[in-house]
This record gives sequence, C-alpha cells and structure tokens, in this order.
Amino acid sequence: MTRASQRRTRNNSLVKKIKKIIEKEGLIREGDNVLLGASGGIDSTALLHVLLNISGQITFSLGLAHVNHRLRGSESQRDEDFVKDLARRFSLPLYTKKVNVKEFASASGISLQHAGRELRYAFFNDTAKGHNYNKIAIAHTLDDQVETFLLRIIKGTGIRGLSSIPVRRGLIIRPFLFTYKSEIEEYARQNGVSFVDDSSNEKVIYERNFLRKKIIPVMEELNPAVKEKIFSLLQDITAINLLFDDRSKAFLLKEKEGLGEESVFDAAALANTDEETRFRVLSDTLASIEPRFIPLRQHIFSIERIIKAKKPNLTVILPYGLKAKKVYKSLIFTKKSLLPPVTDQIPLTTGKNILKSFNIALTVSTQKRPSAMTLENHNVAFFDRQKTGDLSVRTFRPGDRFFPLGMKNHVKLKDFFISRKVPREERRLIPLLISGNDIIWIIGHRIDERYKVTEMTRETLKVTVSPL
Repeated sequence: MTRASQRRTRNNSLVKKIKKIIEKEGLIREGDNVLLGASGGIDSTALLHVLLNISGQITFSLGLAHVNHRLRGSESQRDEDFVKDLARRFSLPLYTKKVNVKEFASASGISLQHAGRELRYAFFNDTAKGHNYNKIAIAHTLDDQVETFLLRIIKGTGIRGLSSIPVRRGLIIRPFLFTYKSEIEEYARQNGVSFVDDSSNEKVIYERNFLRKKIIPVMEELNPAVKEKIFSLLQDITAINLLFDDRSKAFLLKEKEGLGEESVFDAAALANTDEETRFRVLSDTLASIEPRFIPLRQHIFSIERIIKAKKPNLTVILPYGLKAKKVYKSLIFTKKSLLPPVTDQIPLTTGKNILKSFNIALTVSTQKRPSAMTLENHNVAFFDRQKTGDLSVRTFRPGDRFFPLGMKNHVKLKDFFISRKVPREERRLIPLLISGNDIIWIIGHRIDERYKVTEMTRETLKVTVSPL
C-alpha cells in the first residue's frame, strides 16, 4: 500500500471519530494485520477508505476478503469485479470465494440470509488463519444494531438476545458500530467514494429491508430520535446482561460437575437461583454438550418444570440426542446413550459367561465353604449351592419380588429401586441373577436372604461380575 494511493478526505470528522473508537476499544494496534470483509457496498467501501487514512497514523496492514454469494446473477459478479478493482487501486491483497448459498441453505434448513452469513464468516475466519491476519473488520453500523434489536423483539427473544452487537469478539472488530448510516453516506458523498448498490436492499420481501423502509420511518415520525433512544436502551440492556452472565459463570464454576457429554447439578440449587441466571446456566450447559443445539425458551421451561416437580424421576427429551434428567436430588444433562433393555433370559454355565448385552462377564464357580468370607459386596456374591438350581440372567419385570438380605418379608423390586434411588430408566438395565424362578441377586446391589450362606452351608456358589 503506497501513501500516494491513499485518498485525502475533505472532511476528516468521521476519520477522527473512528480513530478514537479504535484507540478506545483497542480494535487495531501498531503492527496488526487487518482483513476487511468487503462487499463493495457503501459501508464496507467507506470503512476501507477510513482505515486507509488511519493506517497513515497507526501503522497496520490491510487485506480484502470478498464472498460472491451468486444470488443476483450478473450483479453478484459485478460486485466481485468492483472489489477486485479496489484491491488493484490501493495495492491490497485480495481473497475471494464463490459459494452456493441456496444449496447450503436448503441442506441446512436455514434462511438464505443466515446461510450467507455462515458461509461468509467461515471464509473470513479461514482466510485470516491461513494468511496471518489477527483482525477481521466488519462494517456493521449503529443502524444495523437498531434493526437487529427490533427484529429480535418481533421474532421473540429474552433479555439475553437483546444485547448490543459486540464491537469486538475474537478476531472480529466493528469500527463503524457506533456510527449512523447517514454519517457514512455523508462521508461518501463529500469524498467521492464510489461503491455498488445491492438491488436486493430495495426488496421489502426481506424482513430487514421491510423494517428499514416501512417500520422505522413510521417510528421516526413519532420520535425523530428513536434510533438514539433504542441505542441508549441497548446499552442499558447490555449492562444488565453482563451482570447475569457473571452470575451464570459463578454458578457454573461452583455447582457444575461432570465433563464432556454429561453435566450434573444439584436440582435444589438450580431451583433456588433467579430465573434469568438459571436460563443462562441451562442454555450454556446444553450448548457445551452439543454446540449445534440452540436452546429455546420452551426447552428451558420444560426443564424448569421437572426441576420443580415433586416426582423423583423425570426426563425431558431434547434435539440432537440431548436429555435433561431429574434423578432424585440431581439434574443431569447428557448425550450418553444407555444400553437397550434386555428382554431375553440368558442361561449361565460354570465358568466365565460373556453377556455382551449387559457389557459384563459373570464367572460362576463352586467351592467348599471357607472359614472366613465376605458374604456380599458389589462385585462378588456367595450362595448356598444346595439351594440353587439352574442359573440365568434377565432384567426387571413388573411384579418382581425378592427377599433382600437381612429381611424376612419379600419386597417389590420397584420399591427396592426407589429406596436405593435408582433412576427409573436404568432399572430395566440392571441384570438379575435367577435360580429357577427366584431372583437371588440384584447384581451389584443385594442378594436374596433365602439363598445366603449359613453355618449349615457345605458348598458355596461364587458369582463374580466384571465389566467387559
């Protein structure tokens, strides 16, 4: 970039304003490499001219990136050619890409505008990383902030969705974010900045255009300063959002347990926090497990209902295989898939039995009754061999009963599981050791009183469980 090629402005007020914003917000520093997203329209072209002027005072390098969305035929190619001419005129590196927005939108089930934005930002980020740019400049204006705010209200959003667009996030910087479109238009007029017009901006079939051309002018009739009022409100809401975000981060740091595809909270702690903080905690937790999932208010309301419900075992099924499970005092978020229930009764033989459906091995052996032994633990159980018959394994069936070790009366398995706080969906996955028709061991939990080893036992049956 040669100094001779930089255009001198007849009105430096916008350049001075943007330079102050850049310095105050730390958007660009000496030696930075800045990639400018250039559409060829008035905003990005004016930003190019402003940054070229500022680069004479703060030394940094500039490059241009342009995405041809191929949505407007020859007009799309015209925009690309215009940006190429800008790059040649100012001796700037240029990176371009043609994308099929319609195809991507159809495959992703999203709008053309959303698809174009995703493809555009993906290209900007890839280009920045591939060519050592540490900043990506986007020409969003204060008018864009106002329009986005109103669109979100119209479509429906919570407090969190009403924050202002950040002036910087990651590599993205927005030097024009506190600048009105009218200021940019005046700058372009006074300095002869040429640009291309996007004809789709005139079509009110698009939501943003309808808002810009039909709704906001009516609002300005009621109050000519409506944009300033909305921007002021945006700043207040953003400050409130920062407060709730801090509360959410503190709660997650203190209360969240688990990593990866599972997170666990104390249900009472969630119930006792304020509604907005809880919304953010739940939203951020779900997003951390499955980034593709965008939690909506109805998802959060469903989760809040099971948090506050009196029933101990409740589940909310969410998109992308996510589940929110209340298990007694805990609330669990997970993507883990449980093994399917086993309905068959599997016979056992002496020796090692591989039970793939349970992901365990059961080793069966007989021995004389030792003088000292552990009658029961989680992985090993001993039984009186004379009392046992043919052995098999199955899962819980309605009406199942057994005599828990130490008790004289039978107990329903359902009641036993409830007393042990076993989640309902896991009860049909627990293997049961069967002798004849009797349950003699809820494997990993409790043996049956009737089959225990006593002083009269001469030969014991030992069963050991181990994971595959």
